[in-house]
Amino acid sequence: MHDDNTEFERVSADSVHIEGRTLTVGRLIHAPAADIFELLADPDQQIDADGTEMIRSADEAAKPITAVGDEFTMNMYAESMGGDYRMVNLVTKFEEDRVIAWKPRQEGYDKPLGWQWTWELEPEDDDTTYVTLTYDWEEVTNEKFLEGKFPPFPVEAYTASLEALADAVEDDDLHDEWEDDGEALSDD
Repeated sequence: MHDDNTEFERVSADSVHIEGRTLTVGRLIHAPAADIFELLADPDQQIDADGTEMIRSADEAAKPITAVGDEFTMNMYAESMGGDYRMVNLVTKFEEDRVIAWKPRQEGYDKPLGWQWTWELEPEDDDTTYVTLTYDWEEVTNEKFLEGKFPPFPVEAYTASLEALADAVEDDDLHDEWEDDGEALSDD
């Protein structure tokens, strides 16, 4: 859990920070932290922030995440995995409206695979939040996995996740107002 002195490292969605076995991207999203967190904590909505395009749906029994230790199952698809498969995600961090993280394991296996997805939210004001997505594979010990490509997705998939999240939570009416203001200013 974060204390009040926690500071998030800021990286832009136009760049990626990789250190050791950790990749981090971040961007400003024009939405309240509570709205963003609500989407991330609801497995049924996570497809809206999936830049990998591998999530198909949440398991029908999935419920919103409420605490560390919760598990939720996602229906996935990837040619490299032989098509359809399922991932069970163990929630490892949960601080409402601030941080949520999970470690996936393939259904049928007992232990997480060694990587973790972490979303950190830092409110700038009531309607704007800096969002950081970290993909961490520090705990991967399986040599077969380590011989493969890590991070496993193109960098664009991580930034696409932030873009998709922004598209899902940003207020379209606000964008219309900005466009209207821009048109009004350009007409003068």
